[in-house]
Amino acid sequence: MLKVTMSAKGQIVIPAEVRRRLSLKAGTHLRVYEGDGKIVLVPEVEDPVSAGLGFFRRERVRSETGDMKEGAPGSA
Repeated sequence: MLKVTMSAKGQIVIPAEVRRRLSLKAGTHLRVYEGDGKIVLVPEVEDPVSAGLGFFRRERVRSETGDMKEGAPGSA
């Protein structure tokens, strides 16, 4: 568990490790949700439709034998 401290202006710094893992960059918009004594920050996606459809996207991958097959992006 990582720990952050809030400044007098109410600002916090998201640790670099978390920013890298979630690909958060300067200017990223975050939604703030509060409930049950907790604060939840959720990064907004630029194009929610494309982000959701990315799950269904397949790429054609050439196997070692030269045959084409479909696979998930990044799989081989």
